[in-house]
Amino acid sequence: MRSAPTVLAALFVGFSGADDGELRAVERGETSPPIVWKPPATFSEKAPGLGLPTLEGVAHWLIYDPLPSKANVDEGGDGRLESLRHGTFNHHQEIVLHEGKFIVFWTNHSRDENGPGQRVLAKAGTFNAERTEVAWGGDETLVELAPAPVPVRRRKYDSDPEVIREVKASAALRRINGRLYVLGSLNAWHGRTDDVKYHGTYGKPIPAERWSDRYDRAKGFQWDIAWPLGLKFAQRWKVEGGRLVPDSPFYKMSEPVAKVEVTPGRFKRVEALIEPYASARPFSEAPAEMQEDVLRGQPERFSRNPKYAPGTSKLAADGKNGLAHHTEFRRPDGRWVAVRDNLVNPNYYYAALKEKPEDNYPPAVRTNLLGHAMPVAGELADGRVWLICNDRPRRHMYLTLSDDGITFDKTWLLLRIERETDGGLHKGGGPQYFQAVTVGPNIWVVYSVGKEQIGATRVPAARLSSDAR
Repeated sequence: MRSAPTVLAALFVGFSGADDGELRAVERGETSPPIVWKPPATFSEKAPGLGLPTLEGVAHWLIYDPLPSKANVDEGGDGRLESLRHGTFNHHQEIVLHEGKFIVFWTNHSRDENGPGQRVLAKAGTFNAERTEVAWGGDETLVELAPAPVPVRRRKYDSDPEVIREVKASAALRRINGRLYVLGSLNAWHGRTDDVKYHGTYGKPIPAERWSDRYDRAKGFQWDIAWPLGLKFAQRWKVEGGRLVPDSPFYKMSEPVAKVEVTPGRFKRVEALIEPYASARPFSEAPAEMQEDVLRGQPERFSRNPKYAPGTSKLAADGKNGLAHHTEFRRPDGRWVAVRDNLVNPNYYYAALKEKPEDNYPPAVRTNLLGHAMPVAGELADGRVWLICNDRPRRHMYLTLSDDGITFDKTWLLLRIERETDGGLHKGGGPQYFQAVTVGPNIWVVYSVGKEQIGATRVPAARLSSDAR
């Protein structure tokens, strides 16, 4: 059997931009990271605020502060969330800009991450004429983009041996040809594996020896698995009276599955769907313009997704192949860099370099940049590069800046939040899973706080002056 570096070198041949020197470096385990962090002398992981200077002029908003829910069927509830304000799991936030609106959408559940009956909410703030301020409004700007597909209940660490109950809606608001569409699907996080390779959406039965119905960290069965459940859906939306409203019926683009083969020969029944999924109209009945947009249109991009060859997105140059969350940026010299966290080797980000946007990224290399979970990156008007990062406890949000996209030698604290969650599954920490967009003179960042609240931060780009330290 070949060693991990040799296997990686063989894989590396398929990546654009790799030369013989790079291949030999991978084989020797000598690949240099494409970014270097130079923190200030005051930096300490143990210090409040990480010992970093605070960037002046930054403003923060709490745009969604939920109410606890009693909807859970397994706790005596009726399975229906009481209102759009109820449900203390809130996460997976994204940004869309449309007709003067700053729209943030996210997943919402009664208490747990990826729980049964998880839905998708959105809030539409309004820019001022100069696009320097956002009025977030109250509950009147809050809407439900994708309802709960099954009655709401708690998500357990262990899975039911017969039934997949963790059915949830995964949906995104997309702007296509100037029109808004909610595009989504149903899936379920169900079962555990001891091999990070199968973590997330693997898409087919996994080996029986790699599967467990029970969470058992001591034996390595800690990684959860996502199962596509067949049904995809679409709905057109619009802005009316200053708020988001549906602009078409709820259409299904494919049929749901009744059972899933989780390991070879072992099937589990999927919990029955409720409305509007149970009787959604076929997509063939949608207006021709909507069908054209959804099937052939190109959504506008408000975030970046690093490009990888199939089956390689988790690969690291050191063989610790647990790469997960991601961002990317363009260096002043035109090259591109992906920044990733690594679930099996956490605490410092990994990074990979490529020449052109159409190239695939090679396996990433561990850097000295402190970080965990989802970073976000971008470029200033003068080409300088910024990165917004988390520490491992996810209590600090900090920004680091580079003149050349290689050496990040200016760093500031943006936000520190110390708070306790309600104990729901997979929750904790402070600001995390950053998404960002630059509008006019400001960088706008959205995030969840402990996977419970949704926050927004405005960073004036002018504060990142070239002589700042």
